[in-house]
Amino acid sequence: MKAKALRYKESKEFIYIQELGGEPSVFTSDLPNLHPMTATIELIGGMLEDNDFYEGLDLDLDAIELVELDIIESGKVGADIRNKLGNYNSLVQMVELLLMEKDHERKIKLKKLVRKEIKLGHETVKYLANLL
Repeated sequence: MKAKALRYKESKEFIYIQELGGEPSVFTSDLPNLHPMTATIELIGGMLEDNDFYEGLDLDLDAIELVELDIIESGKVGADIRNKLGNYNSLVQMVELLLMEKDHERKIKLKKLVRKEIKLGHETVKYLANLL
């Protein structure tokens, strides 16, 4: 799932705008305050300018950015990685068989299988690199 969050450009700290004692205040955190994917910095800036409640809020819009985040459900990434690593387990086993094989014909067949598994391995590495 994707979402957006406000953060300071320089420090990369996430921004929360919350009411404190009846007045709006800006807080920072390591955790994001999520906004929908339709949010834009212009919409948020307009909301802050148009709403009297936020009058006097000390927030420099030039110093902040709206970043897109990927929210990943806990445990799903681990299971995905475990499944993808099955290719490498197969590859290792095939290479072990290939190294022990004495029959030339069987070696040729095993080499073809190893090459296919290597190709899948390259795709897996690309997938895992983009996962996080």
